Amino acid sequence: MKIINGTVLCGAENSFKQVNIEIENDKILSFTNDIASDEVFNAEGLFVIPGFIDTHIHGCVGDEFASRDESFERSRKWLASEGITAFAPTIRSLPPEDIISAEQNIVRQSKIDCLGAKICGINIEGPFVSKSGVMVPPDITCEPSWITQFVSAGEGMLKIMTLAPERENSTETIIEAVKQGVNISIGHTDATYATTMESINAGATRATHAFNAMRPFSHRETGVLGAVLTDERINCEMICDLVHLDEATIKVLYLTKGYKNLTLISDTGVMSGLGDGEFIVNGKKRTVKDGICRNTEGRIAGSCFSMLAGARNLLKMGIPLEEISVMASLNPAKALAVDNETGSIEIGKYADLIVCDKELNIKAVFVNGKRI
Repeated sequence: MKIINGTVLCGAENSFKQVNIEIENDKILSFTNDIASDEVFNAEGLFVIPGFIDTHIHGCVGDEFASRDESFERSRKWLASEGITAFAPTIRSLPPEDIISAEQNIVRQSKIDCLGAKICGINIEGPFVSKSGVMVPPDITCEPSWITQFVSAGEGMLKIMTLAPERENSTETIIEAVKQGVNISIGHTDATYATTMESINAGATRATHAFNAMRPFSHRETGVLGAVLTDERINCEMICDLVHLDEATIKVLYLTKGYKNLTLISDTGVMSGLGDGEFIVNGKKRTVKDGICRNTEGRIAGSCFSMLAGARNLLKMGIPLEEISVMASLNPAKALAVDNETGSIEIGKYADLIVCDKELNIKAVFVNGKRI
């Protein structure tokens, strides 16, 4: 199989080149000038970029990723149609027993062969967070011992976990999580600058949907934002639906952190891909109007726009496609510890690819070298 005549975003140097991609056994075998092949996709006049990886997504097209037993086949196919070739199903802040059950289901779903997006990790948004946004944490003590239970239930797939620095035993819990290979993301928090820095020094490396569900920035007590925006050890998640962040805030993140320290996420829920309407999610009413999801109090309750929509918004703002690719593909791959397998177009990596035009209109998607 070959993809020919495209402008390909190649390798670690992250630069566009006119090369043909030869695919064999799911992976990129070589870059070549030869176009002879039994099977060819002609990408003339188009760009070939790495498939997107969504590290923070709660569900879509009616599927709930915190479920104990739901199938994700429908959502995996829809995500691939949106250019997402891999993702980390994200579990909201639930009681521990429900989190463990959801993890076990995600592990089961990851083993099911499906012509759609791959499941490459698990993200738990909580449960050791503070009440902020629409998410209410369970009444449990933050303790390092929970980390072992969550890691065990995830069978090595747990890669990201959100924690509020002001929670009791947060430093000890972060240290244990890092020891067990879990990236701690600071979020849903009212932490001060000093408290946040304690968590960063303990090993936290991420910020969950920066600016959202965080103590507001103040010029006298910059709080959590002052810490995550200025510390180069932190990679900030960014929801670019232009609902959670406006363009000016996105520019603040982009100019402050730089594309190498930002990760594009969707933070979508089960309503994504279903259009406007009223939905019941975990027994609670959600209303989607003009693509914006709100709870009964009128507060924003997750996004309804895929990563593809966010990437297009960044492109319209003038951010180069090659930088968007790092934020949407390589940085997420690093967060899930799969950057040796996917996230960039390199020989030996899986052929997880998007073929698109200059406006990010998708013409074809390949997962493990197979066209979706």
